[in-house]
Amino acid sequence: MNERSSAGRGAATGPETGRAATSDRQPRVNRDERCADLLHHAAREVLAQGGFPVSFDRLARAAAVSKALIYNYFPTQYALGNALLGDAIGGVDRDALRAAAADPDLSAAARRCALLYFDLVSVRGPLLHVLLADAYLARGPDRAIFGRIALVLLPLVRRLRAALDISSREANVVLQLLLTLPEEAGRKVFKGEADAALARRLCAETVEASLAALNGQAPPHLADLSAAADFL
Repeated sequence: MNERSSAGRGAATGPETGRAATSDRQPRVNRDERCADLLHHAAREVLAQGGFPVSFDRLARAAAVSKALIYNYFPTQYALGNALLGDAIGGVDRDALRAAAADPDLSAAARRCALLYFDLVSVRGPLLHVLLADAYLARGPDRAIFGRIALVLLPLVRRLRAALDISSREANVVLQLLLTLPEEAGRKVFKGEADAALARRLCAETVEASLAALNGQAPPHLADLSAAADFL
């Protein structure tokens, strides 16, 4: 009886056993980390299929979590889309963008802004553009995030409107056209289809030349940009 009691006490109170069990447990993931991980996998799904809606079953498998957990974070497709948009716009350095747009030299301003966007796309892919152009998300009930993005682009629109003497609507159109250049160059780098340094240089030069043409000026090295046009 004494032996059994001693064995029982040892099994119940052995400190080594408790420590070993604890050390084998995986560290708990906090809510912010889990949300960031889900957004990372959701962004990959969106880029792979080109937009919304996203299969929550597929997302759950990719993130190795239950579908119920995804619904706990994002009750609807629109909630997930807005969270992705917020995360994507959070990757934009607004101070750097405002400083670039305010450059006294319009050509330098265009180059700096283009390179900021190129750098973003080359690292994170064209996610921001895909989300903003998505017809499904455009029907969502909450448009506040789209207003935030418009405010981010407002300094660029104002600069183009003043420089080209056009309306705000026309400036928005011009901006969207110019953004396609760093976006396409960044997309190629993101997918591993182009050399980053070459793509960055050609992107900047092509944006400068395009803006000069819009402003009624002949680009100083137009012949050298033919390769850039083919590349982009």
